[in-house]
Amino acid sequence: MEKKGQERKRKKRGMQFIPYDYEAAYNKALTDLNEWFVEQMFSHGKKVVYALKEITAGEQFEIEIYPQFRKMDDVPKEGQRVVKDNSKAQKNLNDKNARKYVERLINQNFGDRDIWLTLTYDDDHLPPDGDIDAAIKNMQNYIRRVNYQRKKRGLPNAKYVYVTEYNEEAEIRWHHHIVMDGALDMDVVEKCWNQSSRNEVRRLQKDENGLTGMSRYMVKEKKRIKSEKRWNSSQGLQDPNVKVVHSKQQERGKGSYKPIGKYVDGMVKNQDTIREVLAGWYPEFDFTDAGVYYNDFNYMFYINARMRRKKDNEKATEEKARAHPDDSAFDSGDSDRLHAHGSSGEK
Repeated sequence: MEKKGQERKRKKRGMQFIPYDYEAAYNKALTDLNEWFVEQMFSHGKKVVYALKEITAGEQFEIEIYPQFRKMDDVPKEGQRVVKDNSKAQKNLNDKNARKYVERLINQNFGDRDIWLTLTYDDDHLPPDGDIDAAIKNMQNYIRRVNYQRKKRGLPNAKYVYVTEYNEEAEIRWHHHIVMDGALDMDVVEKCWNQSSRNEVRRLQKDENGLTGMSRYMVKEKKRIKSEKRWNSSQGLQDPNVKVVHSKQQERGKGSYKPIGKYVDGMVKNQDTIREVLAGWYPEFDFTDAGVYYNDFNYMFYINARMRRKKDNEKATEEKARAHPDDSAFDSGDSDRLHAHGSSGEK
C-alpha cells in the first residue's frame, strides 16, 4: 500500500511539468556565440529542472537534455505547442517530430537483411496531380499483393514503413520509398509493383550511423501539401524505447546521483566535455556527435547527442532481440518510461 502511494506521488510530481516543443524553443546554435555572451547567459538564467530523455532505436542511441516548466508562459514562444511522444499518430511529414520518429522507427525495426525500395510510375499509371489518396491506395494494393505472395510461401505479413513523395514540378512527380523486411525474394517484391518497371530495389546496408542516413533521405523535408498524411507502417513494429530521468551518476555504478542541471553548465561552457560525460553515463555506446542550442528568451539550453552501440555489444543485442522479440532494447529501471503511441498500422 505504501509503495502504491509513493508511485502516485511520483506520477503526480511528473505531471507538474508541461509537454512542449523544446527543440523548436531552443533553436539557436551556441557555436554562434563567443564566450563572453555565454557567461552573460549564465548570469541571467534562472534555476530550473532539466530532464534527460534517452531514446534507444536499434543500435542507435540519442539523448536530449531540456528544461522543464510548469506554465506555458515560461516557454519561449517558438516552442509553445504541446508535443508528446506520440508522433507516430502525426502522419504529416511537415512535422519535424514525425520525421524524427520515422527515422527512429526504421532504426529500431530493420537491418542489413531487409530491403529498401523506391517505387515509381509510368505515364499510364500516374496518379492525378495532388491526389494523395490515389497514391496511398496504390501502395495499399501493393502491400496486399506482397502479403499474398508471402502467404503462399508460408511467411507472415510484411513489416514495413513507407513514405510517399509528390512534387508537381519534379521530373518524377510521384514515387514511394519503402523499407520492408527481407523474408521475401527481392525479385518477387519488385514484381508486385505493377505501376512501372523503373524501380530501385536493394538490400539495406548499415554504416557508422546505422540506417540513419537512409532514413533521413526518406523523410527529408520537401515541398508538401499542408496536412498530407505521407507515411504509413505495418502493424507489430516495435516503438523506439524512450526513458526520461532527472539525475545521473558521474559514472555508471559509481558515486551519488546528481541532477541533470548540474551537468549542463559544464557541457555548455566546454562542449568537448559532452563526449566525456556521455562516456561515463553510457559506457556501452560510442559517441557520434552533439549540439548545444539556446534561447535568449530565458537563457536556457537544449542539448542533443547521438551515440551508437559498440561493436562488441551489437551481436549480443541482436541475438537477444531475436530470442526475445518483445523485450525492450533498453532497461527502463525505476525511471519514467514513455512510449510513442498512435496508429496501429495499416490493414
